[in-house]
Amino acid sequence: MNFGEKLKLLRYERGLTQDDLGYILNVSKSCVSYYESGAIQPSIDILISISSFFKVSIDFLIGMEPYDFNRKEVTLTNKDIELIEEFKNKPNLYTEIIKDIPKFISKIEKVV
Repeated sequence: MNFGEKLKLLRYERGLTQDDLGYILNVSKSCVSYYESGAIQPSIDILISISSFFKVSIDFLIGMEPYDFNRKEVTLTNKDIELIEEFKNKPNLYTEIIKDIPKFISKIEKVV
């Protein structure tokens, strides 16, 4: 798998369009398209930004290490974010939950 294929796969995994990724990287949609097609290679700065954003190593991006098909990407829904924000509005409760998440989950399971 070459750099362009990896970039496209990572973009698809996140549900991003070329426009979205271009905005994130501060490049045009066509520039992302060129990266994915192999017509051009990204600069070192862009490569670092891609690595950082997708949380993959530069070695992976340039073909020095294989793709881990078993890696898990966490995706939050709007409801997940809403729940987290609601807990954050109650700092004492949020702090207690964060201290021992498994304990709170078991308490909730007993109630449900």
